[in-house]
Amino acid sequence: MMKLVFKKDERNQIVVHQLVDDQEIDFSYVDMIKALIKSGRMEQPDVGEGFSEAEKKSIASMIEFINSKVSEIIEPVDQAQVSE
Repeated sequence: MMKLVFKKDERNQIVVHQLVDDQEIDFSYVDMIKALIKSGRMEQPDVGEGFSEAEKKSIASMIEFINSKVSEIIEPVDQAQVSE
C-alpha cells in the first residue's frame, strides 16, 4: 500500500512525498494510481509538524474519501473477474 507523507517547507507550503521501502521520494500521481490499482487503498498518511488540527483532519478525510471511491471501482471489477 502507498503511504503519503505531508510536511511544511520553510515557506509554510505543504509538500507531499510518498513512502517507498521506508524512504521518502517525490510524490507522483502516476505512482499513486498504480498503487491504488494494485492494493485498492492507501494507508493513513504521516502528517508532519506545523499542521493545524483542521488541516490534519482534512488530510485524513481526503485519504478516506479516495479509499472509499477506489473501493467502489476496484471491488466490483474484482468480483466480475471472479465470476467469469
